[in-house]
Amino acid sequence: MELPGAVAVITGGARRLGAATAVALANAGCDVVINYRTSAAAAEETAATIRATGVRALAVQGDMTRSADVTQLLEATLEQFGRVDVLVANAGAFRRTPLSTLSEADWDEMMSHNLRSAFLSAHRFGLHMRAHAGGTIILLADVAGSRPWVDYLPYCVAKAGVIALTHGLAKELAPTVRVNAIAPGPILFPDGYDADAREREIRRTLLQRQGRPENVAAAIVALVGNDYVTGVVLPVDGGRTLS
Repeated sequence: MELPGAVAVITGGARRLGAATAVALANAGCDVVINYRTSAAAAEETAATIRATGVRALAVQGDMTRSADVTQLLEATLEQFGRVDVLVANAGAFRRTPLSTLSEADWDEMMSHNLRSAFLSAHRFGLHMRAHAGGTIILLADVAGSRPWVDYLPYCVAKAGVIALTHGLAKELAPTVRVNAIAPGPILFPDGYDADAREREIRRTLLQRQGRPENVAAAIVALVGNDYVTGVVLPVDGGRTLS
């Protein structure tokens, strides 16, 4: 895919990995739509950063666990730009849920924000892409989807579902729409991770260092641009999967 002039939508694109990805795609020449759920100020700040690179940017509020909001995001993109070429399904949630206190509500929340949101956005945008000129979808998985962590069971299961969703959608939407995923390792730690926990995760990587959001963003840009790759789940984890 030729990135200059393409239109890219990033769900959960206001902060953290989403913002880094939005800026990287803008630097590659894409017009960018930033979806956010509650981070309006951060979304507008990221959009302003993108506009400064010389491309167009739009911030759209919406909860990607709601199908109506997903449809509204697609419609807003088409109204503003007339097309959509790239979807990065980055929206999600992460928090500790120990098994001893795990509730049905905890389970449903992690499944909704991490798997349901990925499915709803990839399904709606994927069908539109298939019916038009094609496109590419990148889902955000996690190394925990294949190597679960203690105290994060529903999150890990949801990310395992994202991996299966990637493989399944790559088959369902071929040959016009490519579907791949990124599985980050220790890139951004959640609030509440103390120094010892952070160091322990870093020591488990082969490279013995924490990654940066830009490492994930660069991998996404590469997958978007390579038109002969689909159905791949690419670890960006410093070798954590092998350790």
